[in-house]
Amino acid sequence: MPHSDTLAHLARLYGASEDPWDHRSSPYEAAKYEATLSAIGPGPFRQALEIGCGNGELASRLAPRCRRLTAMECIPPAAQSARRRLAGFSQAEVLDGCAPQDLPRIQPDLVLLSEVLYFMTPAEIGVLALWLNRNAAGPIVAVNWTGPTDEPQTGPEAVGLLAQGLLTRQVQHFEGFRIDVLATAKQESVQAP
Repeated sequence: MPHSDTLAHLARLYGASEDPWDHRSSPYEAAKYEATLSAIGPGPFRQALEIGCGNGELASRLAPRCRRLTAMECIPPAAQSARRRLAGFSQAEVLDGCAPQDLPRIQPDLVLLSEVLYFMTPAEIGVLALWLNRNAAGPIVAVNWTGPTDEPQTGPEAVGLLAQGLLTRQVQHFEGFRIDVLATAKQESVQAP
């Protein structure tokens, strides 16, 4: 994840700017972060995992809710920016790597996938769903742009593939994006009376 041409394109974007999509200043991004954090809840989370953290802007808002936060990024300049952004949070670390092949050996009680699923192939999303079913100990929150992506699949298509291997707890639609809160069958059986 993503395809080599997409990786090269993203590396060029992050090589030219620490914030190629204006995550730090865009009112749209601020509203999306607020909605995402509302869907996530206040925590505290024992061990959270953000897959595809970009420049770390959302991770910096998530970190105060976590006892431990592992953020993953496969674009080296973006990972470097995320490390700088999270430098003040001793409970946070940024790993270099791509999902699903480089997922860490942890059992997170929160997994966040913000604007990352549509970069993955359907097979990779299937492997990710298997990993989540084995390892996720809490909610899986997927945030996806609902417009065109210039990738083989859209955000709604990608999260639909992920949801095939998980249980959907909640779907919220906003202007330009959606937030899906998912769970594993194992989590659902633990909550059943």
